[in-house]
Amino acid sequence: MNRRDYLKSSAVLLAGSVVPGCDGQGSNDAGPTGVTAESGFPGRTEMYEHGTPPIATSGWTAPTGVLPGYPVLDRELDADVVVVGAGLAGSSLALHLAEAGVNVVVLEARQPGWGASGRNAGHVLPTLKDLGMFERFPGRGKAFLELFREHHTITFDLAKKHDIACDAAQSGYLHVTRRSSVFDKLKAKSVYWKQEQGQQVEWLEGADVEALTGSGYFPFGVLYKSGGRVNPYLFTNGMITAATARGARVFGASEALSLVNTGGRWRVSSAQGAVVADRVVFCTNAYPSAIVPQFADNFYPLTAYAVSTKPLPRAALDIVMPSRATLSEEPVDLNPFVVDMHGRIITSSIPSASRPDDGLWHFGNHLAWIHRTWPETRAMDIQMDDYWTGRVALRDVEFPGMFELQPGVFGLMHFNAWGNLMAPLLGMALANAMARDRMDQLPFPVETPVPVANPGKQELMIRKLLIPAARLGQRFGLI
Repeated sequence: MNRRDYLKSSAVLLAGSVVPGCDGQGSNDAGPTGVTAESGFPGRTEMYEHGTPPIATSGWTAPTGVLPGYPVLDRELDADVVVVGAGLAGSSLALHLAEAGVNVVVLEARQPGWGASGRNAGHVLPTLKDLGMFERFPGRGKAFLELFREHHTITFDLAKKHDIACDAAQSGYLHVTRRSSVFDKLKAKSVYWKQEQGQQVEWLEGADVEALTGSGYFPFGVLYKSGGRVNPYLFTNGMITAATARGARVFGASEALSLVNTGGRWRVSSAQGAVVADRVVFCTNAYPSAIVPQFADNFYPLTAYAVSTKPLPRAALDIVMPSRATLSEEPVDLNPFVVDMHGRIITSSIPSASRPDDGLWHFGNHLAWIHRTWPETRAMDIQMDDYWTGRVALRDVEFPGMFELQPGVFGLMHFNAWGNLMAPLLGMALANAMARDRMDQLPFPVETPVPVANPGKQELMIRKLLIPAARLGQRFGLI
């Protein structure tokens, strides 16, 4: 798969995913809705455009409310490792470092789960798109693929191990299509995951697909039983809670403002305190820290949104995805969604460039598709509850980025649509390597961050060209 094909295929998947990664650095939640930029706060449209509306707008916070925050760092600390960013990757890294007895401090500019980790689509996808990328890996990717085989259920395993109440449901990941040619491609792809990775995969047609979806709209499907859904906000915070129980020290509202080498160690300073550590790992994804510009221009930023409904009527719950599998439509996925434990639909896509803050308009597109897929729902009361946006960090390659900026300064970020699985997985792998002081044994490459030539290119291609064309094609039944 060449670079252009990869980015186009990513657009299809990203249409349905506010991609999870680590939470970023920057200011606290933006000002209240309606406050203008002239008054010193971003206005509503600007907040939604940049993926920074308050985390309270995320439907993932609705079941519990926004969780209590962690204290501000107000003193100087010493640590082995300081993690900057308390998203999925940073939380997993901190948890596994603490479990290994490493002295770890976490600095989060807002609070854990504020970024994409509290805003994403909630999908747990147990496959990768492009196996060809492993040609550039150590040992052609053998070690990583063995790691993935053993831990592709890490999301559910961690939730169970640490008793994290986050709706982690291994209910299956179902790819559906109306085209037999696409079905053939889905089956061909699944052979590797079934035969080489040992996953339970089912090829489904007709009544078998309808039994899972509750709809006769899709005649074909491939079900990965290892996949499912998770509330990423609660999952992230649950990992942070488990990390603190094992000795990690976590600080919120503590933006990293400077990074200084102090004779072989690194001093990370916030407004009221500092941490001196042997190693620093930035887990800032699409919300980068200003103190490391190399992590701010090595990806393509893209805004995405998600929407949740009010709990569905009982009649709708009986027919809309009765299997509760996570749904993804092929070849274009404009309406991927889950039905969570509270009976809500959560779906997502890429917002209109002209109305990024118009949740009802975007919800209307999804509702029309729901009515077409499940005609019985036309007579039912399905209402939007929450609408929010977040930022995606696209790369030219399929795999997340593991970077080394200077000796002892690293970055772990850019998880595309696989963050709910890959972020905790890579966080665990990095923690194991750091705890043993064997970074040379990481099962994936360590790269030098390289600026992309045109950071706005994918925003133009995906959001302003491909997605509107796909919406139009779907409206007229062309895809």
